Amino acid sequence: MNIRLTEALCQIPGVLEAASAFKDGQGFWVNGKEIAHFESEHAIDLRLTRQQIRDLRADLRADSRVQLRASSSDWLTVEFSALEDEELVCQLAEIAAAAHRAVPGTTPAPPPTGQDLQRRRRFH
Repeated sequence: MNIRLTEALCQIPGVLEAASAFKDGQGFWVNGKEIAHFESEHAIDLRLTRQQIRDLRADLRADSRVQLRASSSDWLTVEFSALEDEELVCQLAEIAAAAHRAVPGTTPAPPPTGQDLQRRRRFH
């Protein structure tokens, strides 16, 4: 299931797969910002924005697959085990990607590598 979900996430415009700054393994990046990484075999962390989470809070709270964090967090966790769960992950990932894409006419920042990635990992 993670393989299929990884492929779907990489089809979202602007999403690149590269080493995660938060976990061992891969993450999904847009314009130099990590927007997602697998938390476990059946859970994924997604970075929306605080405003998007506030705007969607009622729907997100009503969905048992979604775990919200403190109100100051840009992140939430989605548990998945079925095809319809993957659809939710992709919908939320698209929202996250749209929020972090580069301004039209500018070059998107790449995911960090090497020392830049290591520096980011130290902060998390």
